[in-house]
Amino acid sequence: MQDTQPQNPSSTAIANNGFLLALAAAALFSIKAIFIKLAYRYQVDVDTFILLRMLLALPFYAAILLQLRARHNWQPVSRKNGLLCIALGICAYYGASFLDLQGLRYISANFERLIIYLYPTLVLFLGWVFLDQRISPRQLLCVLGAYGGILLIFWQDQAFSTGVAAPEWVALTPTSWGAVLTFASALCFSVYVAFSENVIRALGSRQFTALAMIAASAAICLHFLLKGDWSQLLQPLPVYGYALAVAFLCTVIPSLMMSAAIQKIGSASTGAIGTTGPVVTLIVAALVLGEPFSVYHLLGMAVIIGSLLLLKKKPNSSVALQRVDGVQARGLDRGVDAKQ
Repeated sequence: MQDTQPQNPSSTAIANNGFLLALAAAALFSIKAIFIKLAYRYQVDVDTFILLRMLLALPFYAAILLQLRARHNWQPVSRKNGLLCIALGICAYYGASFLDLQGLRYISANFERLIIYLYPTLVLFLGWVFLDQRISPRQLLCVLGAYGGILLIFWQDQAFSTGVAAPEWVALTPTSWGAVLTFASALCFSVYVAFSENVIRALGSRQFTALAMIAASAAICLHFLLKGDWSQLLQPLPVYGYALAVAFLCTVIPSLMMSAAIQKIGSASTGAIGTTGPVVTLIVAALVLGEPFSVYHLLGMAVIIGSLLLLKKKPNSSVALQRVDGVQARGLDRGVDAKQ
């Protein structure tokens, strides 16, 4: 029997429109830094917030594995692929997240988001160094353009301060130190993107992502256990709310939207729409956090996004724009993970 109950026209329109799904996913992914910044106002430390985020998101990924087994879609995991899942998961979901949240203590949310969006250029570089992939002059020009935009915003943000001083052993300004940490996060994430393709083809993106997330969660719990300060888990109620928002509103829900968008309009169009994310971050950060919003920020953002869109047009660099903050999109439009 068919369901004859009336449906909300707006929700139906979004569900059936891949472009709206991709746009909504990009917006939700991009406001993650806003919730993190708001949580920092309650003096929560990075280790505690990452642990809360992972623990709240973990049941969802465990449910994915149970669903795959129940539907007999589970793929056998060889020792090699299992080790790669663990290593890449720790690199991306633990290392990259830890560095990203540390960097956000020192720089603005919009600057952080734009640095993270440089990861396609790092994937291109890793492919050149380790995978024997050539970089064309056109690609190199796009890379230089993207980093030129970052330098413009870096120069503009020198007067911005979060009120957190860099460690005494660091001979850099807080803004410079935050940029270094965030760039290191983008590098960790680019390693994940560059070297995960074969494992994803073997296991499927959902199984791979769930296993990688569980491995990272185990590493984070071990980190927290070694610290031994479990009293840090007792946080003000808003901190739990922000952690929940980051875990589900900014990770789980947009990951489902992104996967659906890729199935409807393909990974290329979805990746292009995903570049609107920094625009959302800039606007929301200015309205909610009072962060700088100048013509230089808009100009730098336009240069970065334009460069990445031009970079994406080359076939051998399209891999770099298929993974956005929690979603492995490469291959989804080729049927790797079409079985929702």
